[in-house]
Amino acid sequence: MVKPFFKRRLFLLLLIMPTLFFCIDLLWPTDLEPRPGSRIVLSADNQPLRTFADDQGIWRYPISLDQVSPLYLEALVNYEDRYFYHHPGVNPLSLVRALWQALKTGEIVSGGSTLTMQVARLRYPESRTLWGKVKEIIRACQLELHYSKDDILTYYINHAPFGGTIEGVQAAALTYLGYDAKDLTHAQAALLAVLPQAPTRYRPDRNPTSAQAARDKVIQRLVDYQVWDEQIAQDAQSEQVTQSPGYRYSIAPILARRLANQSDPGVIHSTINLAWQQSVERLVKHYAQSIDRHVSVAVLIMNSKTGAVEVYTGSSDFHDNQRFGQVDMVQAIRSPGSTLKPFIYGMALDQGLVHSESLLMNVPLKFADYQPENFSGGFTGPESLSHSLAASLNVPAVQVLERVGPVPFYLALQQAGATLALPGNERPSLAIALGGLGTNLESLVRLMSALDNNGTTQKPRFLMESAQEAKPLLSPGAAWIIRDILARHASNPYGMAIKTGTSYGFRDSWAVGVVNGYTLGVWVGQPDGTPLTGHYGRQTAVPLLTNVASRILGQNPMPARPASVTQQSVCWPTGQPEKIDLCDEAHDAWILNQTIPESWMTLTDQDNSLVSPTVRLRLALDSGLQVAFGCDLASNESTTVLWPAPLQLWLPEAYQNQHRLPVFDSRCARQLVATARLPFTIAGINEGDAMVVNEQTQGNIKVRAEGGQPPYYWYVNGAMMPTNGPNLSLTIDGEQHYEIIAMDYHGQIDRKQFNTYFSNSPPTDDSRLPITTDHL
Repeated sequence: MVKPFFKRRLFLLLLIMPTLFFCIDLLWPTDLEPRPGSRIVLSADNQPLRTFADDQGIWRYPISLDQVSPLYLEALVNYEDRYFYHHPGVNPLSLVRALWQALKTGEIVSGGSTLTMQVARLRYPESRTLWGKVKEIIRACQLELHYSKDDILTYYINHAPFGGTIEGVQAAALTYLGYDAKDLTHAQAALLAVLPQAPTRYRPDRNPTSAQAARDKVIQRLVDYQVWDEQIAQDAQSEQVTQSPGYRYSIAPILARRLANQSDPGVIHSTINLAWQQSVERLVKHYAQSIDRHVSVAVLIMNSKTGAVEVYTGSSDFHDNQRFGQVDMVQAIRSPGSTLKPFIYGMALDQGLVHSESLLMNVPLKFADYQPENFSGGFTGPESLSHSLAASLNVPAVQVLERVGPVPFYLALQQAGATLALPGNERPSLAIALGGLGTNLESLVRLMSALDNNGTTQKPRFLMESAQEAKPLLSPGAAWIIRDILARHASNPYGMAIKTGTSYGFRDSWAVGVVNGYTLGVWVGQPDGTPLTGHYGRQTAVPLLTNVASRILGQNPMPARPASVTQQSVCWPTGQPEKIDLCDEAHDAWILNQTIPESWMTLTDQDNSLVSPTVRLRLALDSGLQVAFGCDLASNESTTVLWPAPLQLWLPEAYQNQHRLPVFDSRCARQLVATARLPFTIAGINEGDAMVVNEQTQGNIKVRAEGGQPPYYWYVNGAMMPTNGPNLSLTIDGEQHYEIIAMDYHGQIDRKQFNTYFSNSPPTDDSRLPITTDHL
């Protein structure tokens, strides 16, 4: 019979304990706040690309219960805590067993811990003492009071130790097995269920024999509990646990680093296509090795419509220090060479300055103090816009940029989303047509996407959740014409429109292209800026670009031609629709918005009004010769076409102005034709003269055109002078060789060559007559 005082004590104890528990819960609340996580970057199909440990060096990949294999949860719960879903956080029978073993042996043999108690220990670590166990029990009861069983189990699968710096079942599955925790076999589920019991002893990468023995113990217990049948157990136990170094994820490592640095701890969902990325990484690694031991390569592939970047290779080999493998050459600011030329011509089309077959001048031209040269070093005379772009000729591009304006062009690229940098914060100049600024592969791909996106650029997106950002650059018609020119002249079987570029000194080789709804970009060079002599865009970057495209993309036809683009036969030199009597050459041109501008006859319209290629002449009725102004011979007007004066030296004889214009009729008054009848010559200097100058007496030499008809065109050492008058004043600058060429309205040409010397270094050729500084 129970004594009354014992009943009273039991009653008080039962009354006090809940009250005490709720006081403890109020004063020392509990939670399941996750530990600061590590970062893991995933591909578009949720496969790991690269992992980044937290501040303590722990790699943890948080997931939910529905992302874990049911086999693992089955093995875990039945092996660790088969009454997990029935107890209030503590299993009294397990505790009694553990207490009896502790009293019997004098030390803790088994903890008797439930999964909830293990979670309490993970969240609030305590010493392995009796008092520590009491606090663990209290915390477990608190957790059961405030959280569901699924919440508790989720915390366990994400924080349980799995050896070394690995926490959580997902991190363990990826590290030890190489794939996701939702895809575990029975044997693998059993292994990961037991691993947290002794993470160091059971690590499969270090102790495969111990790990397999522990795994088989779990499998047998599940058979004993009739959770798994004997056949499953036999199949599972037949799987060998082999020693392996573990899986280390390093796919798209530079992009992963970039995203991790910009993101909070957790899972980062990138837009990378895993299969494409791995294929391109292997390709660029071997490609760089075939060139030079210090060469790196960058590749970017972007969906032109969505901006999603599906391949991001920032270097040829992330782990190769000789190649500066950890330097991101997708973002590195470099000279783009000629890659911006398509947008110069595209903007000129939109401004109504040109059509696809406009006559341009590939001759030595000087624009104020800037004189561009072609990559090949030579000149070819008259060129169409389409061929100038396809052949990446420098002088025509600068000629067109002068009309568009370097400052408006620069601002348009910026407004379209490009990252641009000018040397020394200088003002945009004509040099930007040939790479006289800085940009990066990311910006070039964005700009090039306009050719595949109706003239609108797409900002490269690297995260699945990032919003699309489109900005206008060209009209749909201009974008289509530029793409058609590049695609027709590119030698590849994929219909890809490609533009190449090579920076000064062979430091950077570029190729960017559009095909099949994607924009691709390639950079090849040495990250430290060392020249890669003999390598340039078409030779070095284009083969890699086409190789990349062949692995991942199919053939893509040109998009439908916009209604704003029509085809028209035009004539040279006028640039206008074909007329038999005013047409030297016919070209089929793409016309934008029904605008057919005339050819440019002068270098610039800043100082001279544009001269029409079509000129009117007065011809004597009886002789057909030209009648000078003021001559009263009976005459009528006739029309002919002239080619631009700078092109005369490159034209067939029949096209040259001096053969196209009739001579003046001699019956006109002598004074009216005197100028025209005189032989056209340069006066004031003789061929082969040598001029001796002193440093103190350097100045100008004045020459003049005699004979001919104005306007006159002057060239000094290949550079066109900004005057059309008969007089030229030339500044002498030290010891030089000079060549002066003059051309009149009729195309008559005279040339004079001479040399200048300092007074202390006289000429050695006595056949050249010295000229004193009196001529200055």
